[in-house]
Amino acid sequence: MSIFAQFKAKNWIGRRIQSVLKNKKITILTILILISGFFFYIQLLTIFPKCFANDYESEGYLKHEREWVAKIDYIESIAKKQQEEQKKIHSIDIKPEVQKIAERENFMGTDVEEQIYNLVGDAPMKEMVPSIVKLDQRVAAFVIGIAKKESDWGKHAPSQGGMTCYNYWGYKGSGSRGTSMGYACFGSPEEAVEIIGKRIGTLVSKNINEPRKMLVWKCGSSCAGHDPGGVQKWVSDVNLYFSKVMQIQKT
Repeated sequence: MSIFAQFKAKNWIGRRIQSVLKNKKITILTILILISGFFFYIQLLTIFPKCFANDYESEGYLKHEREWVAKIDYIESIAKKQQEEQKKIHSIDIKPEVQKIAERENFMGTDVEEQIYNLVGDAPMKEMVPSIVKLDQRVAAFVIGIAKKESDWGKHAPSQGGMTCYNYWGYKGSGSRGTSMGYACFGSPEEAVEIIGKRIGTLVSKNINEPRKMLVWKCGSSCAGHDPGGVQKWVSDVNLYFSKVMQIQKT
């Protein structure tokens, strides 16, 4: 083989080698691109389902939260309605007899009874204490205050046949034993407290609820014919023990 032929053969071999190497680079690059694409696809499959799952879980959470908010709103509306009903109940005017029972229940008690006993001491009126504490407090205060002024709690009271009439208030009506010396004569301490309590209770219900207004007990319809000094003394004396009883608190 000539030198030219050898050179030509070598040149052809060199080109083939270069071509193969070039094609190999392309093949490797192609393989790398395919591998990268495959991994990218795998990442998409793992990322997007997770995102969708998160969206689904978020929607489920919001739905659950909305349900709880609705339940809370419903419970609050029921509570508000009940509060409004309670306000309506408390805003209703209490009937006088119901109010009297409430005041009576607030006043009664062994501690109150003991304080009333201590107040009247050994005066004849002590027999009436169990009945007095069953009255509402304001009526009981008048019963005690007026009795102190009119009879010193029974030490100076009308009698009949040598027996007391239990009239410690100067009451001029009549009792089960009629009258004595122009005043009612009662058959027992209980009867006296019941009748006097009802009469004073009636006056209290007409807003005659303090000693200066209770002058009707002393003067009747008018105090015009009475000594002004005596009238004022009556009010102050009654008020002294009226106030003591009104200050008694059930413990």
